[in-house]
Amino acid sequence: MQLDRRTVLKGLGGSAFALTVPAHIAAAPLPERFAAARKDDFGNYSAALFDLERGDIREVLLPARGHDVALRPGGSEWVAFARRPGRFGVAVPMDAREPVWFSAQAGRHFYGHGVFSTDGRVLYTTENDYEGGRGVIGVRDADAGYRQIGELPSHGIGPHDLALLSDGRTMVIANGGIRTHPDRRREELNLADMEPSLTYVDIRTGDLLEAHGLSNDLRRLSIRHLAVAARDTVVFGCQYRGPGDDLPPLIGFHRRGENPSLVPAPDETQTTLKNYIGSVTADSDGSVVGASAPRGGVVTYWDVSARRFLGACDARDGCGLAPTHQGATFLLTSGEGWLASGGAGGLGPRQATRYHWDNHAILVR
Repeated sequence: MQLDRRTVLKGLGGSAFALTVPAHIAAAPLPERFAAARKDDFGNYSAALFDLERGDIREVLLPARGHDVALRPGGSEWVAFARRPGRFGVAVPMDAREPVWFSAQAGRHFYGHGVFSTDGRVLYTTENDYEGGRGVIGVRDADAGYRQIGELPSHGIGPHDLALLSDGRTMVIANGGIRTHPDRRREELNLADMEPSLTYVDIRTGDLLEAHGLSNDLRRLSIRHLAVAARDTVVFGCQYRGPGDDLPPLIGFHRRGENPSLVPAPDETQTTLKNYIGSVTADSDGSVVGASAPRGGVVTYWDVSARRFLGACDARDGCGLAPTHQGATFLLTSGEGWLASGGAGGLGPRQATRYHWDNHAILVR
């Protein structure tokens, strides 16, 4: 099914929350703990578990730049992933046990995102089969040192982000549609014939359940990040690779069996986004989604059930977003080095740190 500029916004009711925040997190007492990748002023990369009161709780040094972090269900450990075209991953226990390192197999590299099965036994990672020019999902046994035990097709090119729906079996994948090769560094090789798509895959069989591409006038709109919000509504954020004076909508909404809808922000905000969404995260009950635009220095907020823009706040180089225990409120991390909490009504005081935070953050408890 294709989506074009004429696809209109349609509201949805309901408030059931899918898998965005596990129950043990939603019920957890303060203070919240978060995890994210970062870099210090000396160029050293790391990932850390931290809170806003005490700072670092545990840090692990990384061999190169990290990207996203995934929490293992049950809260026993978290995993940091290399940024494309990196090949390392590291699982960091909550206690003093040593981290467990793993890597992409030959002919593959990570795109920087992963998600665990609902029982925490399997880790799924977005990867590039760069010689074959296709996207794959690595399958790893979390109880066996993250040994790779299989591979699924992403049914697209350039799978970046992924998540599970509430049934625990259906995976939704943001295929950016851009072909790359590590020998060409971060060069994008097929901008003239990009194939972005949103695909749904059965994790038990690898079968394609549903796929949604973009029409020719939106072919250069790369689908990069997503969050599963209330009622299994998938909210996805895009990055435009076309002319800079084009201003296509960058936020989309979709539920299985329906047509996706791309929703523009108000004109002034749409221009400010600079055609780039850096992360997408649902709040603690899945009713509000935050989407950051670090190149524009702004974070936008969206009502999931109504599929409408709620507001925006200024956040220079702010990209990482994590839910907090308070609804419609997020932790925001910045490449400039500060942390802050807030929502559509604005940000609270900015807390300076010694680090330049990467594009993503997660709530751990």
